[in-house]
Amino acid sequence: MFRKKLKIFKRLFYKNIALTRSLSEKGDICLEQLKAARSLLNWSQEDLAKKSGYSLATINNIERGQYNAHSTTMADIVQTFEQAGVQFIDGPGVKIEEADFRIKAYEGEQAIRYLFSKIGLALEESENEGLYISGIDESFLKQKTTEKDLKVLFKRLGKKIPVRILCHKNQSDALGFLNFQKKIVSDMIPLIPCFIYRNRVALVILQNPTHVTILYNESLAEVYKALFDHLWKTTK
Repeated sequence: MFRKKLKIFKRLFYKNIALTRSLSEKGDICLEQLKAARSLLNWSQEDLAKKSGYSLATINNIERGQYNAHSTTMADIVQTFEQAGVQFIDGPGVKIEEADFRIKAYEGEQAIRYLFSKIGLALEESENEGLYISGIDESFLKQKTTEKDLKVLFKRLGKKIPVRILCHKNQSDALGFLNFQKKIVSDMIPLIPCFIYRNRVALVILQNPTHVTILYNESLAEVYKALFDHLWKTTK
């Protein structure tokens, strides 16, 4: 039974990797879809500007076709809509995702940076939420600019978002730059970077290319949080 479930998960994992658009492909989304997505959420241009981190003038110019947005800018805007539950579909069109369980998968050099950006968007305006991390070690921090991006994420979250980290005893020195709560565990935590936040669980597989899989499900996230809390409380 376990092997069967593992086989199904692997099939879903690689299927979603194949179906997921790369950051460069965000430019395929037309201006009409952006306007429709904003209308679907009943957002004003001011709302989109605030949530995406861009100026009102930039949003206005993009929607009027007066500004040829950089691919990174478009990726951020599309990501903001997706964070709110909008799905961009062929046609072109948009719709609100209704599934209780969703999987988003990203791969490549920008995958981890994209994950950190999504975590920031999900948590920076939330209350009574936290970020729980396990499985980070030297191999993760050596992924090009990952350590720098992690510092940027923590600075973005500020002191209002609690961050807790479980790490291995022989890997703790790699986390010396972190000014957040951390505890040392022995071999109970697998060395697979895992980020738990809100109703999401993000797993990072350090292959070539790097894979990031984000699982959206309230019940699943609660299970991961409960396991994390148990290990946190039972660790000295």
